[in-house]
Amino acid sequence: MNKQTIHFAHANGFPAKTYSKLFSYLEDDFEIRFLERHAHNPKFPVADGWERLRDELREELENRNAHKVIGVGHSLGGILHLLVAAENPEFYKAIILLDAPIISRLSSAGLKFMKKTNLMEKIPLARTTRFRRSFWKTREEAFEHFLQKEKFAHFDREVLRDYVEHGTVKTEKGVKLFFEPKIEGMIYQTLPDNLPKLRKKLKVPIAYIGGMNSGEARLARLGFMRKNFDFKFHFLEGSHLFPLEKPKETAAVIKETLKSLIG
Repeated sequence: MNKQTIHFAHANGFPAKTYSKLFSYLEDDFEIRFLERHAHNPKFPVADGWERLRDELREELENRNAHKVIGVGHSLGGILHLLVAAENPEFYKAIILLDAPIISRLSSAGLKFMKKTNLMEKIPLARTTRFRRSFWKTREEAFEHFLQKEKFAHFDREVLRDYVEHGTVKTEKGVKLFFEPKIEGMIYQTLPDNLPKLRKKLKVPIAYIGGMNSGEARLARLGFMRKNFDFKFHFLEGSHLFPLEKPKETAAVIKETLKSLIG
């Protein structure tokens, strides 16, 4: 029997192969496909509202899949699947959002104001990327560096190894981040401010799996999405990065959620 296809879209700053351990728990039941690194193709530059990044994912889906897929996306990746599905529902059997909240109307208005007043580059997520260390002499040095960072403190150790292996590239002087910090910052600064308008445009079964301790979901006012969107909701212990903290548990919930979405 042919396997169903999951097309995975990664979070900002974390190339798809960082999720290799998560994929390992899914690949017996699904064919896993992905674009290894979003937002780095000059054909699809980062722009306000992520419209060109949406087009990049749409082209990938058109070129690589002859049948409908299950779109699974973490954070940025989940929103990109929603943006594609709003215009091309025929691409999808279902979508699973991994801590990819649709921001509230109030948050959307705040984003619009910040963009008009050039405040987006000052938000913490965008600001910290500008000062992020991006070069190391060896991958082992990079691993030890990330091991000391609060953001990575709860990562599964094999996942952190995968991040260092696939999230860096070798140079003449050592290794550097594969996902350019400048582009990561630009993605944060161009967050879509029209997501509440997707409510009437989404015609595919959708589920949201969130981290119980996700600060990002709190900022986005998750209650708005729960009230206004007909999604199935599940929650796992962990932060916004729970798929990288608990890959086995995440895979189990994805499988269980898909049973309720599409049987």
